[in-house]
Amino acid sequence: MSLADEAAQKAGFIDARGRSEFIRFGVACLLASLLNAHVALLSIVFTQAGHTLHSAGLLLSLFAIPVIVVNLLAGPVAARIGTLATTRLSMSLMIVGFGSLALTAESFWGATASRLLHGVGFGLYLPSIMTYGQSRLNQVRFVGLVIVFSSLIPFSYALGPAMGEITLTCFGRTAFFLSATGPAALGLALTLGLRPLARPKAMGLDLSGALQRKFILPLTALFAGGVLHAYSIAFLPPDLLSRGIALALFFVPSTVATGLTRMSGNLFQRVSPRLLVASGLSLMAVGLGIIAASSALALIMSGAIAFGLGSSVIYPVVSAWLGQGIEPARRAGPQAVGAACFYFGLYGMPFPLAFLVEPAGYVTTSLLLMAFALAIALLLAFGKDRVD
Repeated sequence: MSLADEAAQKAGFIDARGRSEFIRFGVACLLASLLNAHVALLSIVFTQAGHTLHSAGLLLSLFAIPVIVVNLLAGPVAARIGTLATTRLSMSLMIVGFGSLALTAESFWGATASRLLHGVGFGLYLPSIMTYGQSRLNQVRFVGLVIVFSSLIPFSYALGPAMGEITLTCFGRTAFFLSATGPAALGLALTLGLRPLARPKAMGLDLSGALQRKFILPLTALFAGGVLHAYSIAFLPPDLLSRGIALALFFVPSTVATGLTRMSGNLFQRVSPRLLVASGLSLMAVGLGIIAASSALALIMSGAIAFGLGSSVIYPVVSAWLGQGIEPARRAGPQAVGAACFYFGLYGMPFPLAFLVEPAGYVTTSLLLMAFALAIALLLAFGKDRVD
């Protein structure tokens, strides 16, 4: 073993080349994630293209169907073509699906086809990148480095919408799509030359790694975190605006808190994953409750920071938890289960939540969601099933 490999292993990587691959792959994923961050402006693009608000909303919501379904198929796809090849396929489909909207945005059915294609790519994206990113690590700093790696996705949301707004406003729709697909294409190119993972022997829907009793509550916590995120995106904005509170007072502090916490992920390396996830979900719940109960600017920002701190922890910790004890090439199935639980909460629950918001109101709904999340957190922290 060379001195470089030995130093890299002490730093948490499989070898010296694995460290450089981890960094290179991380940059590639950041560039590809910028494309998904541009989705925040699609409602504007669709309305400018002549769609009604109802049609634009439907085009945005249809994305959930392929994302959730294909997430569960990521394991078999990775088993057949390889994890790295699955990542490249996902990036390619996202580029084509999103970029083709430059031509199809004015047609409902054409835009639907583009959105579904993008959804298929995005459904393969998160399980495959988390599986490959984890494969470059050993157990020395596994949880901390997974949290750092996963920080690239929220960081892209701090850059992508601003880039998209500038290009759409100043240069038009074509430039908007180029500003998204150009970096993603560069990210795809950066994956060339990386070492592929060995393909697992199992060729079916290998989800067994996540379908264990000890993962019931962590996966439920992922779902609950997704529900809280869904509420913050779909219903918190109109609630804040109705109270005369600028949306930036929530989204800026929460995003900054998420990014900074994940970049310091090594601090969590020695803490029990069970307690980390319970703490993260509790912070999100309490943050939402603070925002619901007060219109004071200082408290709104404090709640936003708590919400961001909590959200920074849940997904990456559960993702690392699901991957431990499983050979790298077989982690795509468990990662798909985790992603599906989160996406079901994020994309599947806004519609049911609307039936609660309408009669109960924003404040009551927020407090009910807080109680639900805190109950899951307490079960996770103090439940009898403590097999880690």
